[in-house]
Amino acid sequence: KVNMSIITASSLAQSTATYAALDDVWSVGFLDDGALLLLTRPGTVLDTSAVVWIGQVGLHYLIVTDTLDTSRCRFEGVTVISISSSSSLDSLPPGPYTVLLDRSTIAIHQAYRLYEDHLDAFLSGVTVVPRSTTHTPVDVVSSSHRHGWIPVPSRLHWIGDERPLAGVRVALKDIFDLEGVQTGAGSRSYAKVYPVANQTAASVQKILDLGAVIIGKTKTSQFAHAGDPWHYIDIHYPWNPRGDGYLTAGSSSSGSAVAVAGYDWVDLAIGSDTRGSIRRPAALVGSYGIRPTWRSMDLTGVVPLAEEMDTAGVLARDPSLFSIAASLWFEDGPAPVNKSFAGGFPKKIVYPADYIWIRNPAAQALFDNFLDALQREFSMTRTTINLTATLHAAVSNSQLTNITALFLQSNILSEYISYTRVGAPLAEAWHTVLPDAGYPPLDPTPRAAFRRSENRTRADYEAAVAVKAMFRKFFLSRVVRPDSETCSDGIMVLDAGTGGLPSYREEALNNLSGATPLVVTLPGGHTTLPGTFLASMAGCPEVSIPLGQVSYRSHISLQEEVLPVNIELIAAPGCDAMLLGLVRRLVDMGVLTAVKTGRAAF
Repeated sequence: KVNMSIITASSLAQSTATYAALDDVWSVGFLDDGALLLLTRPGTVLDTSAVVWIGQVGLHYLIVTDTLDTSRCRFEGVTVISISSSSSLDSLPPGPYTVLLDRSTIAIHQAYRLYEDHLDAFLSGVTVVPRSTTHTPVDVVSSSHRHGWIPVPSRLHWIGDERPLAGVRVALKDIFDLEGVQTGAGSRSYAKVYPVANQTAASVQKILDLGAVIIGKTKTSQFAHAGDPWHYIDIHYPWNPRGDGYLTAGSSSSGSAVAVAGYDWVDLAIGSDTRGSIRRPAALVGSYGIRPTWRSMDLTGVVPLAEEMDTAGVLARDPSLFSIAASLWFEDGPAPVNKSFAGGFPKKIVYPADYIWIRNPAAQALFDNFLDALQREFSMTRTTINLTATLHAAVSNSQLTNITALFLQSNILSEYISYTRVGAPLAEAWHTVLPDAGYPPLDPTPRAAFRRSENRTRADYEAAVAVKAMFRKFFLSRVVRPDSETCSDGIMVLDAGTGGLPSYREEALNNLSGATPLVVTLPGGHTTLPGTFLASMAGCPEVSIPLGQVSYRSHISLQEEVLPVNIELIAAPGCDAMLLGLVRRLVDMGVLTAVKTGRAAF
């Protein structure tokens, strides 16, 4: 698309150089024996130098609109085709295209670059159907049939698009509906009996309206239930690119996390977080991630797990893009995420000693250095608490003080809704479609959860909701309190990872020296709630921030490798903007940086 009156060799060379610098789809090789389409305004002149340049780069076709007069130009070895200018052509964005020519017509199609999904993060790629709101899945496999290929559009198509996320490539977890694409939720049975989505989830449409483009659907544990790598039956567990390549990436947003950590051609990933499904994968792959305030996003068109705790979240490598995208995506939602406050940051760091057990001294040093920076730069004071003792001192209800009982109530919140909204309807639909096939095959975790829920009642669920409300009241009065000056009177810190030790995708390796399973018993032998449950039960926002990486001796490669270390920041509900603002400030100060893809995050 040309907006100048005279087209010169210099302007053409500069445009192609800019294309090459900005885009990974465009290639200078497209010029060799290819076609150049020039969309010009009336009166545009093609300079003699441009004619020479066109011949030198090896173009075979020059396609011009009738607004450009080439009758006096002498081309050698170049076929000039003139087409009528039209509104559809005028609206064509710049960038590479596939052009099909015959005697009477010219067809112009968007060009995509295929990237190999060697980490198995995606179920399939997707592309937008031209001039529509629908998408179509793209199932292309490598010649070895080992991995899929994901098509990505040119970034050049969004030049001049003023929307804040124009052209940002997004990987989408396969529990979110996308018009024209099957939602499988990690289940072959679910995908078999339900039709292709005919409407895009409200949350996904919101990010599309901001200019982002969905490039594929990523793998999830079945129905977003927690699941160890060895419990993934229907789909193959994705490969965490960090370290030796055999570390766990958590669940259930593992595919989204792996896509962000493994591929430069993915900018953002959308996942869900009920009890840690954004935060734990973010910590395990070393990316930025956020669980927003509960009810901050309309989850229509998303497979539910626990309505009392479900949220949608994002993951990214670049903290600036992360904070901007999250701020825009969550604003104007059902629950406020930018409660008005004076603009300062909290002055208290809440350090729950019984919930943080860093077992690698190098990882502890990363934690301490970050907390020192918060104290030094923002005059914060570190307050160490025993959360379990604080809870016991504040309440007497055994449903709260007994960790086993509290864990059970949290499980009921997720399992009851997942069963009534997903499991039971699936069994009914399965029987309708396949009346002789019995019960639908499921992965071990949801199968066990649904069996437990068959005899649970609505009263059981309401009792669990009441326990959650009591825990929320405790947490917001004794741990992090809403504050008119700083939104939240304090920021609670946690580790959602593995304490600086490797946790493998192979179960047996986690019992070897120097490794750990994801679920650990903390010092003193007292089992606490998983730390990721706290913000979920209290409805709080939580961000996961990569601090650095530590070395470990791999039981796979038998050499020193590195794994990432993240820290979690929790604030009072509605303080998402404050947490994201803190991330931006820390970036400006040089405390936080973007992470890399591949084996090492830093």
